[in-house]
Amino acid sequence: MVLPIRLAIVLTLGLSLCHSWTLAQTRPQSLEEYFKRARALEGSGDYAGAERTYRDAAKDYPNNPEILKRLGIIYQTELKFPASIDIFQQILQGDPQYPEVNFYLGLSYFGLNQYDKALAAFDKQLEIDPKYRRAHYFEAQVYRSLDRNAEAINQYEILVAQDPHDEKALYELIRSLKYATFQALNQLDSLNPNSVYMLVLRAETHAEEREFSEAIEAYRQVLAKNPNFPGIHFKLGEAYYNKIDYADAEKELRLALHEDPNHPMSNYYLADILVKSGRIDDAVPLLELAVPAQPQFMKGYFLLSKCYVAQGKLEQAVKLLEKAGEMDPTDKNIHYQLAQLYTKLNQPAKSQEQLQIFQKLYAQEREKKSQD
Repeated sequence: MVLPIRLAIVLTLGLSLCHSWTLAQTRPQSLEEYFKRARALEGSGDYAGAERTYRDAAKDYPNNPEILKRLGIIYQTELKFPASIDIFQQILQGDPQYPEVNFYLGLSYFGLNQYDKALAAFDKQLEIDPKYRRAHYFEAQVYRSLDRNAEAINQYEILVAQDPHDEKALYELIRSLKYATFQALNQLDSLNPNSVYMLVLRAETHAEEREFSEAIEAYRQVLAKNPNFPGIHFKLGEAYYNKIDYADAEKELRLALHEDPNHPMSNYYLADILVKSGRIDDAVPLLELAVPAQPQFMKGYFLLSKCYVAQGKLEQAVKLLEKAGEMDPTDKNIHYQLAQLYTKLNQPAKSQEQLQIFQKLYAQEREKKSQD
């Protein structure tokens, strides 16, 4: 009877192990196991395999919105846009605000060039989360596809306002603005290619390219056509100033100030010309108008401080230079001038401090030039 007992024990253990193995085979995997396997397949580029895995997960966990969302994204990756739309809509029927699904729905509609539906989906996502950056970005792309450039620009401006360091958004904003500029320019040119407005735009382009002789010629044509064109004397005076033709610049800038005595840059340019020719007392009133009108224009503070030094107003000059130094701490000339002024005011500690800053900046500048 010993052998049959042993045989019974072996058979019992075998049946128990078989039953355990069967249970292990039929027990559903956890969601995390499914997701882990699917992510690995996606990472290797096996999207069909990932799709099968998500389908299996959906059978074991019916109506789970996260599984369906990931399956929809896989369909989208495989460019199966209608299938992805069906999946996303199924999710939204159960939960209209399920995270990101409205965005992905819009992306699928965009893939099918169904722009109105894409915009509606992106708008819904932005109602739920106004800071969802990808929805802003792709909404701008849709607007560009529809040639609604102004609305695209608005979306890029929102992105840049939210994050001024977003290089991609800045790039797209610049592209869109350039496109809008070219559109407007072509429209203006088609109306009248020889209008004063086209002449001014050509002159400004020459000035930006530092082609000052060409800019002056174009501005003179504007002056001949319309002597009362707003700002023409300033523009012409600025071009002469940049060409270092100070005599003609002074004439035009004085005409500009006759039209608008408080024009900041007309006052500054004319003051600079006067300082260069030694007419300090005549320059000061102009700068005293220019500086308050442009509180962030560092050169105005610097030039006025130079005039005050010449007039012996050292305390006032120091205050202006300190303000200029706050605006541009890396300008070595400001620190050098401050060092000189503090010496004259018998403040050796402050003078030494500014001199050290100057020497440090000067050394950094020389090192940079040697590396270039």
